[in-house]
Amino acid sequence: MNAWKITLKDLRLLQRDRRTLFILVALPLIFITILGLSTGQFLTMQDKNQLIQIAIVNEDPGELAAQFAENLRTKDGLDSKLVVNREEAVGKLETGIFMAVISIGPKFQERVEELTVADILYLDEGQLSEGLKSLDIEVICRASFMNTEGIVRQLVFGSAVQSLAPYVTRKNKLASRLIENGRAEFAERREIAAGKTPPTQTDAASGAKDNVYQILVPSYTVMFAFFLVNIMARSFIGERDLGTLCRLRMAPVTRAGLLLGKTVPFFIISLVQSALLFLFGRLLFGMSWGSMPAGLIPVIVCTSLSATALGLLVATLARTESQVSAYANFLVITMAGISGCFMPRDWQPYLLQQIGLITPHAWALIAYDQLLVREHLNIAVVSRCCAMLLTFAAAFFTVGWWRFQTLDEPA
Repeated sequence: MNAWKITLKDLRLLQRDRRTLFILVALPLIFITILGLSTGQFLTMQDKNQLIQIAIVNEDPGELAAQFAENLRTKDGLDSKLVVNREEAVGKLETGIFMAVISIGPKFQERVEELTVADILYLDEGQLSEGLKSLDIEVICRASFMNTEGIVRQLVFGSAVQSLAPYVTRKNKLASRLIENGRAEFAERREIAAGKTPPTQTDAASGAKDNVYQILVPSYTVMFAFFLVNIMARSFIGERDLGTLCRLRMAPVTRAGLLLGKTVPFFIISLVQSALLFLFGRLLFGMSWGSMPAGLIPVIVCTSLSATALGLLVATLARTESQVSAYANFLVITMAGISGCFMPRDWQPYLLQQIGLITPHAWALIAYDQLLVREHLNIAVVSRCCAMLLTFAAAFFTVGWWRFQTLDEPA
């Protein structure tokens, strides 16, 4: 008997447990789909949940207020609708239809008429020092949206200044003349630049930032790759309890060969699981494989090696089924949490990002981030991450190989 025969035996046993195999692939796919739907991205559709939904109430009959409201409607990142009266808008805000209400008061035109060029140039000192209140504009946000109220206010105020600045400067002949000359100069520059500027980059890396699945798919691929730890450990414990493991150790096969024969099936499953998730990510969610898709292969392989080696280590440390559940679940959830599988690493505090580097998950996520998200791919970073994953795999396998000699002893 050799290692390959042991591998075939375990593959046949795993093939019979189709429910477990289905869960290994279906569960991460379900997680990814649910989280993707919550962000408004599924089957590459662009959902309005990706935009800030606001209601605009215009109580000023002047032309300038109407122009300002129209400018707001065309702002990127906003899904704006004109609402007839304030009460209706606030009611829809409370029921969750809108995230914010922007109310243009009846004194908007009157306040603009009082402005001078100096007020536009010195926003913090002139008549606009009170911000939106100076223009009789009010922003009302939903309670759950209060954390970003300041951003909405700044966006609205900036748009207001942009709309009213040309009108205010026309009242000053010198300023009006200078601005018109500047506009003519800028128009000439744009025409010259249009003939020299290369086409806008539309490669996979540039589009990656617009697809949440560039982050979700790698994160859950890494996390669920390590879910094999539980299944792998239970396989070892089950064979020990049945006495199969003891008989295998008496067979003419080395300890290293026996370990390889037992770990290779799970390594193959991990590779298939990761490949299917990336394939589903491409077909169902429209995610990009980056500017160098071939670079994903070594990262997937190294991550799977690290996961199966950790599974071997847990299998040799656990003595009972309950210990397998305790050790495996604790390791999988804890390592996934601190590494950035649950939350993007860029969102984590700097200290937690550094702590996460003690896990193989973090190095895999850094490599995927380079390949799928970054505009400029750094091969050196990807290579370093793969090297660290192989280091983790070697360390886990070494300790597992040393501990394996006691696995068939009674618990």
